Amino acid sequence: MPLSDNDISDRLILRLINESVACLREGVVEDEDLLDAGVIFGTGFAPFRGGPMHYIHSCETGELQQRLDELEGRFGQHFHADSGWGAIA
Repeated sequence: MPLSDNDISDRLILRLINESVACLREGVVEDEDLLDAGVIFGTGFAPFRGGPMHYIHSCETGELQQRLDELEGRFGQHFHADSGWGAIA
């Protein structure tokens, strides 16, 4: 079954965002602002999006977690939502 454009973009962006949440939870990065700056300057994340944490705050976190759950059900544990999502305010 071919993937929709939405599936493709979500599989790309949500993996990065989920790993960003994990980095905060694990203390790899001190705070959200540093994480956003590091991803923007280090990987070329679209600056107009403000970084992955800014992206999370511009969306409904519950919807992002739900979408991760859907992707996990379809594509496996690579999309399992990190436990750090609960700390995102």
